[in-house]
Amino acid sequence: MRLLEYESKEALASKGIPIPKGILARDPEEAASAVEKLGGRGVLKIQIPHGQRGKAGGIKLVNSPNEAREVAKELFSRTFYGYEVSSLLVEEPVDTATEIYIGGIIDRNSRGMTFISTPYGGMDVEEIAASHPESIEKRTVHPLMGMRSHIARALAKNAAKNVPDKVNEIQRIISSLWDVAVEYDAVMLEINPLALTKDGRLVALDARIEVDDNALFRHMEFEKRYYSSENPRENEARKRDIAYVELDGNIGTMANGAGLAMATMDLVHTFGGKPANFCDVGGGASADRVANALEIILSNPRASVVLINTLCGITSALDVALGVKSIKEKGLLKIPVVVRMSGNQADEGKRILEEIGIKATESAEEAVRYAVELAKRA
Repeated sequence: MRLLEYESKEALASKGIPIPKGILARDPEEAASAVEKLGGRGVLKIQIPHGQRGKAGGIKLVNSPNEAREVAKELFSRTFYGYEVSSLLVEEPVDTATEIYIGGIIDRNSRGMTFISTPYGGMDVEEIAASHPESIEKRTVHPLMGMRSHIARALAKNAAKNVPDKVNEIQRIISSLWDVAVEYDAVMLEINPLALTKDGRLVALDARIEVDDNALFRHMEFEKRYYSSENPRENEARKRDIAYVELDGNIGTMANGAGLAMATMDLVHTFGGKPANFCDVGGGASADRVANALEIILSNPRASVVLINTLCGITSALDVALGVKSIKEKGLLKIPVVVRMSGNQADEGKRILEEIGIKATESAEEAVRYAVELAKRA
């Protein structure tokens, strides 16, 4: 589960990591009041579990409470990446001198959490790795050993190459970030950027934490929001017990197995497309379960084609086809559906799909290529 920015910053602050002054606002009047309390200027930041909010126009600088009220009205009226805005984080404007990146992610190969630091913050770590590969320092923390001082020091020295007098302070922040990871059962967390302000302060301008879904029973403060997602399709999928995570592409995907679902999305990327979602109907999926998942995928306005990739063993290809057919009979198939089908009762499944005008192939690559081509035409 991805925490909202204000939740992530509250977690950082609980371990002594400095954050900007901020106030959560749930309507335009609260936003105006917050800006007044912050001295008349503020930054309005939409609170949704998605990155690249600034690129989508979800972060705005305002110079008065009245301007804050009007901008907040506009932000609350919009959707971003499929999410409605129910709150804004209103923060003090910060003038930065330099920006740093610090983050950590579970590394299953090393059975620990790998921390990364670089003096180039403010951009995605993938971009940093591509443009400044020499700037990245990686160190893995063993869960039974914890963050050792020499690891935190190495990460801090690398991050502080442009601000060498801040090594000790950055080292303390990195050690505290590990404490946050442990307490919140984080599978990923980052401060990007950790900014040095023009008056010499280090401040976490933006933060991201993803909590292990399996540990939510230890974090009841987040569990309620997890089961009432701000994305209506994800919320509906949880009600129907379907593994569905929305992404920002336009190719809806479905597979019967988490590994196959991930491989399907990888293939979509390989052939130049962008998946609109992750969806795993699981092994042994019934026709009703396939229909429920397909209905959710089709309700995403960004989806211009649906790709169904099934390797049928426990799952029957006949049930997959019957699930698709039921959605077709309801009149819900408004966009093309591409199906890869092989295995248990595949011939019967293909026959039913052909009867409703959908051709199925045994080749995953062929199906993915065709789906990507259709999406590009759309």
